[in-house]
Amino acid sequence: MRLTALAAFFLLSSLAAQTPPTFAINDTNTTLGTTISSFGFSAADNGRAWQITPTTTTVVQSAQFFTRNSLLTGSRFMRIEIWSDNSGLPGTRLGGGTWRIVNARPAGWQGANLDTPVVLIANTPAWVVWREPGSSVLPLEPGGSTVLSAIASGANWTAGAQQAPKIRLFANLLDSAHSHPFGLGCPLSSGTQPTVFTNEDPAVGNAGFFFETSGSPAGVPVILALGVDPAAVPFPLGAIGFPIGCWLNTDVILTVTLTSGTGNTKGPTCSGYDSFALALPNNPALVGQFIAAQSLPLDLGLAAALPFAASHAHHVVMF
Repeated sequence: MRLTALAAFFLLSSLAAQTPPTFAINDTNTTLGTTISSFGFSAADNGRAWQITPTTTTVVQSAQFFTRNSLLTGSRFMRIEIWSDNSGLPGTRLGGGTWRIVNARPAGWQGANLDTPVVLIANTPAWVVWREPGSSVLPLEPGGSTVLSAIASGANWTAGAQQAPKIRLFANLLDSAHSHPFGLGCPLSSGTQPTVFTNEDPAVGNAGFFFETSGSPAGVPVILALGVDPAAVPFPLGAIGFPIGCWLNTDVILTVTLTSGTGNTKGPTCSGYDSFALALPNNPALVGQFIAAQSLPLDLGLAAALPFAASHAHHVVMF
């Protein structure tokens, strides 16, 4: 079964722009301070948090900071998490996601899909947490709107000064003018959701383009399915031995087996994360070329002949 040509046209035209955030603070400009986070030689990563209080109830599925890290080399990572409030400090982690630092990437909006949707209740404080390896530019706007901050010390949090973080929270999975999620995923045995996305523009000649997977169990094989048909429709994987409710959300011209990480943001791998590099040739004839990716991590806790969870698919169109 295929979508009609008209439906495929509307699918591609939906890649028109990034969906506006459902909550944001200090996101109307690109003004960024110059303060660099400290780098320590301990195994722990750095943790900072900022308290937010949305005025309307909203669901959050992805989130971004405006930041960069151009000092550390090798595989390093950042995480964004949503936490509950506990008497003016971060309480319990509600959801989060991981992405990889790219030194060549200038300061900009970058982030990840969350491993579970988080409901923020109107007029109820919550916290946005940033995990990073050190030597990162703090996502703070000089002269911006301030909120309460906190700093992690092991498993404990200490109240900090009022700061002006640059944060965007989205009710949708990450998208952009040339990049968009498609289809539904199915959860891990833990109830959390694997995901696939990209922080890179799919521009012809972008040799550094890569897909990112987050939210998998740590240290397991992850099948990445790649397709090129924008008219492909979801196929029920439960019919062939996967858990009921899982879907294949792309045609498959290539599968790659990745391994999800086991470390923290200091690398060389990060728990539940892996990525797939896909250098895009510098060929103008490829403008408009469609690529889809979907991740399927192994989860032996699932009661199925083929115990794999599945993400949605992520579509990109080269420009």
